[in-house]
Amino acid sequence: MAEKVFSIIEVAEQDGKWGYSDINFSERRTPDSPDSDGGPAWRQVSPVAVAGSGLAAAGSAGDDRRVYYQDLDRSVVGTAYEPSLPDGRWTGYRVFTTGIGAPSAAAGSALAVTGEIGDLRVHYLDDGRLDGGRRPVRLEERSREWTYTVCADAPRASPISPLAAVTTGQGEYVYYLDGRGHVVEVSWLGAEGWSFADLTAGVEGCPTPSPLSRLTAAGRGADSRLVYFLDGNDRPVQLEHEVVEGTKKNPEGGVVWRVQGLSAYGAPAAAAGSRPAVVLTAEGHPRLYYLDADRMVVEVGFNGRGWDVDHAGVDADDGAGAPAAADGSSPAAVARTGSGAVQVYYLGAGPRKGDDHLIELRGSGGAWTVRRLGAELDLPDVATGVPSPITAICTSGPRVYYTSEE
Repeated sequence: MAEKVFSIIEVAEQDGKWGYSDINFSERRTPDSPDSDGGPAWRQVSPVAVAGSGLAAAGSAGDDRRVYYQDLDRSVVGTAYEPSLPDGRWTGYRVFTTGIGAPSAAAGSALAVTGEIGDLRVHYLDDGRLDGGRRPVRLEERSREWTYTVCADAPRASPISPLAAVTTGQGEYVYYLDGRGHVVEVSWLGAEGWSFADLTAGVEGCPTPSPLSRLTAAGRGADSRLVYFLDGNDRPVQLEHEVVEGTKKNPEGGVVWRVQGLSAYGAPAAAAGSRPAVVLTAEGHPRLYYLDADRMVVEVGFNGRGWDVDHAGVDADDGAGAPAAADGSSPAAVARTGSGAVQVYYLGAGPRKGDDHLIELRGSGGAWTVRRLGAELDLPDVATGVPSPITAICTSGPRVYYTSEE
């Protein structure tokens, strides 16, 4: 039996047209004839992914892209797309374990990336070959040179811990679940170094997350942070770190954590283990996306006064509805700058293999439309033995990444 090969697929909209590419392998026609019966040859251009690899991406408006994942040795790998080249292509990669001595990643560790290209931060949990592991590692890019640090004093993450990271004007923050299932915040404040806090224990009224809960987070402004997870009944919860402006009685202002259960506004329970996704509107208001118990996409958005709930998957295409998500899939979302439109992506559970590999829900003005990109583009098979992660970014258009199994 042939050994399975896992590679990362990019599905992208460019100038109104959709297409896809394999960022680990490039197509190269045989020299005899481009139309020979032998078909195309394939050239490996970067290390292949490992089953269950984490996945994170970053991009710029100029279409520079970076994708991060784990190779077969559990090293974190970064690949680069350079649009400035004459034909624009994925070129070059960096293996951080062999390149700068960074720790290998823990099996199944999620990855999170923040910042802009040229000044990126990549976060993961280490494998702990020396100290038991599962502690946050921070890779830092400065003018295309990289260094790393490990928060060795932070609590160890749970074996299946999620991971999220944000940047604000104050610093960089990483969120995960420790061995007790508590939400831990690890802060990097420049010259002050690392610090950490147990938010579950330290924020009044904060519930303990579901053991299967995933995390997502967003940062904005001077030091406002939003963290989302599922409680023990799989109901969505928001933790908000708010910067309080000064008043006459309190000129210096301050900061405060607040907890908000979104089910109080009608948000339904989520599918166990589904990772939520969050985007911020132009006004800085959050829109949260997750899968309900029927594995249909739900949008819970803050309108400036309260929360609105939109059953986007059920109501899409004038009530015809979107396909349900596959077991193990989670949504990824991007917001189109200035348009108010949002695009949500997930891996579908079609009746035939390949029918609904990748689904797009596009929302604008309260209406949702569905596009079955998997069937439309005949996309490569999705890794199923270990559920494929999915992530999305928006450069000149939306770009979605998932792991393929060949």
